[in-house]
Parts: sequence; structure tokens; C-alpha cells
Amino acid sequence: MSQTPGFCPEGEEVKKMEVNTNTKKRGPYLPRELRIKIYNDVIALRQQGRSYNEIRMIIRQKYGVWISKAIISQWVRGLHSPYNGRRIPSIEMLEPSEDLAYIVGVGLGDGTVYVKRGIRDAFMRHNLYLKAKDKEFVEEFAIRVGRVLNRPPLKVRFKRSTGYYYVEVESKTLYELLKKPIDIEKIRKYVEHCERCMAMFLRGFFDSEGSVNKNGYVTAINTNYELMLYVQELLKRLGIETTGPWPSRRQGTPLYDPRSGKVYTRKKDCYRIYVRAEGNADFYRIVGFTILRKRARLEAYLKRRGIPLPTL
Repeated sequence: MSQTPGFCPEGEEVKKMEVNTNTKKRGPYLPRELRIKIYNDVIALRQQGRSYNEIRMIIRQKYGVWISKAIISQWVRGLHSPYNGRRIPSIEMLEPSEDLAYIVGVGLGDGTVYVKRGIRDAFMRHNLYLKAKDKEFVEEFAIRVGRVLNRPPLKVRFKRSTGYYYVEVESKTLYELLKKPIDIEKIRKYVEHCERCMAMFLRGFFDSEGSVNKNGYVTAINTNYELMLYVQELLKRLGIETTGPWPSRRQGTPLYDPRSGKVYTRKKDCYRIYVRAEGNADFYRIVGFTILRKRARLEAYLKRRGIPLPTL
């Protein structure tokens, strides 16, 4: 089938739609992702000095959609925007980056996503939340979330009664990416974008779920067996060998919470993987830890073994 210049399959189904702000006579909305693309083009074309008529023609040729002068004016003047307060409108519009990969790693570990109703309105709010004892860990997460959402770093707060630092942000897109049960296929393109993205995903995961014992063994533990296999796969691709996953902390066994003094029963089996000792130096160099106490313990192990600290 021949295609005319400016053909856009995504726009074919809405060729005859008129985008306008007339609330009394409004046609079907274009998909949000398409409106975002058109909006970005409109702003760029106006910055080039194009007239409203020229912008309309270019958008028509590229997307097969007529857009009204009124909506162009409102977009250009900043009165309206298809973003509608959602900084990244959909998962498909997320750009792979080291920051996003780290966020995903944390989200599969200590990070939490949840939905709650706003206090003053009826809208459901989709939140991303992290709490931890290590301030530098929460601060690193806050900075990276800010960069991904194109906003200032999130404010890190401290709850004296628990001794935990925490940060919270509203983002339906990150919620949809990280909600449980996790879909590994959905996160692959963000995690496996490049070796640095894989390394940052693993750093986020090991900051959350990893530990270094007194003998220098680097381990990670999680209840999701398939996720642990995926973590092993990524480590191997970076040249770091592991063993496991081994069953650890079986379902039904008691779990003591030192904060509350209560004993709970584990609802799921846990699985543990170990980084082979000969891979510790590579793990330190390629993946590493944000959390200072974990990094210091691994550095102490390498020094005891007479292994020069690899350059980060």
C-alpha cells in the first residue's frame, strides 16, 4: 500500500477529527500519547517563528489531524497542556536512562507503589514511596526520581519515632511500571538499554535487597524467584558469577520485627543469591553500593584480601 508524505498510521484512525476547546461541541479525544506528540511539535514550530496557519498545515501533513487555532494559542500561551499535571503521560513515553533503571531496581526491592484517595478530592492518587535507615540511599533515590520526572529533587523527610528517612511522590506512570506482580518483560527495555543501565538497576536492587556480611559475602534476598533468576542473568552478562537462588526463610516460619516487638508469620518463601568471592571486585567496580555501610564492608573485605580497590 502506497503511503503519502507525512503519513502516520497512528493518526489514520482520527484523520477527520478536529481538535478544539469548544466544550459544547467536542469530538472524540485523540489518544493522550498522540496529543503529547502534537503539543511538542506545536511548541517547537512556534519557537521557530511559524504562523498558526503554517503550524496547522504541518500538523495535518504529519499526523492527519486538523488542529484549531484556538488550541494552538492556548498551548503556546501556557493556558492548557495535554500533560494535565502528569509529567510523563504513559509508560511508552518513559525514556531509558541510568536514573530510571536505578528507580526500577529500588522499586522491586524496598520501594513501594500504592493508590490512595486525595484528602480534598475524589481522585485516586498513585504514589511511589521509599523509606530506609540510610539517608544517602533515600536521597539518591529522590534525586533520580526528580530527574526522571523532570522536577526538583524530592524532599527527604525523617521520622524520629522510627528512625527512618522517607520520600514520596505521585506518579501514575511509575506506579503502572512498578506495580505488583512485577512484569519482567515490561521493564526489560528500561533495564537492558545498555550495560550502565543494567548496572544501575542492579545497584538499586542491591541497595534495597543486598547485604555484605562480615566475611565479605555479597548476597541478595527476595520472595520473587523469577526476579532473582533475572538478577542473576544480568550479573552474568556483566561478567559477575553467582550461586543460587537458594531457599531462605521459608513460608510459615516466624519473623520478629524489632521495631514493634511483634512476631509475624512469613507469607512467602524467600530466595537468596550469592556473588562468588572472585567476583566481589568486579561487583564493586561495575555495580557497587550507594549505601555507605555496605560499600565500606565490601571495601574492607577487598583490602583484607590484598585486592586493590577497583576504580569506580
